[in-house]
Amino acid sequence: MQNIPLPAQIWLREGSCHDLASVREAEITLPHSTLIGDKAFCDPILEAMLNRQQTTLHTPRKKPKGAELNAGEKYYNRLISRLRQPIESFFKWLIDKTDIQRAGRVRSTDALMVHCFGKLTFAFYLLVFNS
Repeated sequence: MQNIPLPAQIWLREGSCHDLASVREAEITLPHSTLIGDKAFCDPILEAMLNRQQTTLHTPRKKPKGAELNAGEKYYNRLISRLRQPIESFFKWLIDKTDIQRAGRVRSTDALMVHCFGKLTFAFYLLVFNS
């Protein structure tokens, strides 16, 4: 089994909510941390919020309209991609092992929370006892 990173924090939001909106609304407090995000987190407001906490945000560089990324930016994007790969592997593993995204029969917020936290409990049980 490959090493799967363990999350320090987990936030649950409805699937229709954009990642950036979730982070902004949660007003995350991770002082003196480093976050590795995807292009969705390229946002000056979020970056300013994190800078006040002395938290560093690393996201891939977006290609400017009508231009190419330079060699340094391409290298940086590959580096960020390598850092994000274990995170994406964790998401895939979580979905494969628990089918957490399948909640079609859930009819209330309380039931959804039971579904999600039950699946997460099972997943962490697997991580701890299946190593």
